Amino acid sequence: MPPHSGILHGTMIDQFIGCGKSRDVAHELASRVWLAVLDNLEENHHTFCLLKRLAQEGDQVFLPYPYTRSIKVQWRVFEKLFTDFRDCFNHEVDYYDMLACAKSRFQPIPSAWL
Repeated sequence: MPPHSGILHGTMIDQFIGCGKSRDVAHELASRVWLAVLDNLEENHHTFCLLKRLAQEGDQVFLPYPYTRSIKVQWRVFEKLFTDFRDCFNHEVDYYDMLACAKSRFQPIPSAWL
């Protein structure tokens, strides 16, 4: 299994800080990188599995600021899962588990995700 995505995110933050960026700017730049990557992923089963993993990782590890992924990035992960990949959920249980993860982070959630 690949390492937790927080390692990659933290490495990006550290690199930006190492280049003289403030913690806030480094956090924003890393968020922009994540959003660009998420927006350009192919729509296939591998991407669906990756998005599910990213959605579930948020519940497993707490990282201090600036190492947490931004709300914008977390939102985009769930948005892609519930709009672009909605038909990929094989079981209602998987769908409702993901929906519970989303509800635990965001209030309210869009009706399009339901």
